[in-house]
Amino acid sequence: MELSVYLTFILACTILIILPGPTVAVVIANSLKHGTKIGMVTVAGGMVAMAILLVFVTLGLSAILENLGQTLTYIKWAGVVYLIYIGYKTWTAKTSQLSGVKAQAPNPKKIFMRGFIVSISNPKSLVFFGAFFPQFLNPEGNITAQLALMSISFFTIALVLDSAWTLMVNIAKNFLLKSETIINRVSGSFLMLGGSLLAIIKEK
Repeated sequence: MELSVYLTFILACTILIILPGPTVAVVIANSLKHGTKIGMVTVAGGMVAMAILLVFVTLGLSAILENLGQTLTYIKWAGVVYLIYIGYKTWTAKTSQLSGVKAQAPNPKKIFMRGFIVSISNPKSLVFFGAFFPQFLNPEGNITAQLALMSISFFTIALVLDSAWTLMVNIAKNFLLKSETIINRVSGSFLMLGGSLLAIIKEK
């Protein structure tokens, strides 16, 4: 994988992960109500679920994409369009009403399971990974190794950013509730920019 493509992947991952969503909402709610420790338990549950999904994606896509040859190029171009599309959707998205998410009672086992279930029960995650990862692959390289690198990178960024929400929850929640539309607009702009840059890189 070329460095420029990998850095574009890292940028897109960071933007996508930082966007307010179900996992972020649960992390914020539990952290605000019960403190950093319980917030980190929520993050841990979500990370275990994400790790399982990423293993499935890496193994499944490897088996499929290694036999596609030049067809992978068309899949990657479809991915460029997809990245620009989700950027537009993010730009126009309505706020997610994070203030309506309620915290659980501070039972670490139950909170861990809630974080796990919220992450793993969303079928869109597998669809997203399956559509998002291939556009950054180099068909002439080792497909499995590239997918593994992207999965580890995605997981690491998610762990850092979700943990950051827990550590800065009071500031984060107030900012999210007041500025979620601005976050969506800025994030959407960067996603569309990322898709455009990826298209330019592919032309070289």
